[in-house]
Amino acid sequence: MIYKSDLSSFKINYKKKITEALKRLSLINPPILFVVNKKNNLIGTVTDGDIRRYILNDNNLNISLEKIVNKNPFVCNYKDIKSKNSIKGKLYKNYLKGVPLIKSKKLIGAYFALTQQINTTPILIMAGGKGKRLLPLTKTTPKPLLKLNGKPILQHIVEDIKLEKFNNIYVSINFCRKQIKNFFKKNDNFGLDVKFIEEKKPLGTAGSLFLIKKLKIDFENIIVVNADIITDLKLEKILSFHIEKKCLITIGCANYKHTIPFGVIKKKNGCFNQIEEKPTYKNLISAGVYVLNKQVLKKMKKSNYLDMNKLILKFRKNSIGIFPFYDYEDWIDLGSKSDFYKANNHYN
Repeated sequence: MIYKSDLSSFKINYKKKITEALKRLSLINPPILFVVNKKNNLIGTVTDGDIRRYILNDNNLNISLEKIVNKNPFVCNYKDIKSKNSIKGKLYKNYLKGVPLIKSKKLIGAYFALTQQINTTPILIMAGGKGKRLLPLTKTTPKPLLKLNGKPILQHIVEDIKLEKFNNIYVSINFCRKQIKNFFKKNDNFGLDVKFIEEKKPLGTAGSLFLIKKLKIDFENIIVVNADIITDLKLEKILSFHIEKKCLITIGCANYKHTIPFGVIKKKNGCFNQIEEKPTYKNLISAGVYVLNKQVLKKMKKSNYLDMNKLILKFRKNSIGIFPFYDYEDWIDLGSKSDFYKANNHYN
């Protein structure tokens, strides 16, 4: 825990736009803003999670922070400070990024949680599929080793993981497993702690989680990433959201826009009402990035074929978080030939 009295980088006026807050959050560590009025009185806090929760219902980011500010954050009153240890306990127990220090409502400083250099949360990369939709490209080459912009898809994923300082990587393999193992061996595991989960038979997009369970490793949460997506989303952000909201499962979601290339007829009481020309619809879709609490794995009983959607449905009555990507966060699905060629054209 560290204390800062100079909060010029962490303060923002409540009349500023959400877009301004997004820019500021991308430049500070830890990513938390203290929202104040012109008298420097604390109004509340704003985090990345606050903004993502807001955009689930409204995509207008060009409005003031008043719409999304958390007006009841945990605060420390200057006259009530008993010990720094009590503040530290609150910080880490509640997974807070920062605690503002106030004196007569005025913001005079803040205590921040120290972020660890290496994130020990395990990441499971699902790389065991046959990639049938990409045939004949995947006839003898596993989909994760197909090259995008001159290097394998799997390398793009692993290098991004390394940049975020995650270290514990598990790779679920089945089809062409030796090729994937040799790829990591050739690259010295990219300097990471890499272990392989070998599926004796195809287990779907979630079945290999049972094999992780059998390893009896110590973790609170696990991040699962499909090996056929490329995204610049920071995994630390979805993990932080998951922990902050105390979710059992968190689903990373991308906005998918679909335009119907025809005029759509609208009816009312069985009769023609109007015609809408080439309408565009937008839906949240599962983006192939998930965070699961260890309790999910504990309830898995058998090593059977299981897709992630079926696993999630088993826990629909529990706390399932929806983590939407921002529109500017790239997300590319490489599951089909058309998408794969489109992605290569995009990068070239």
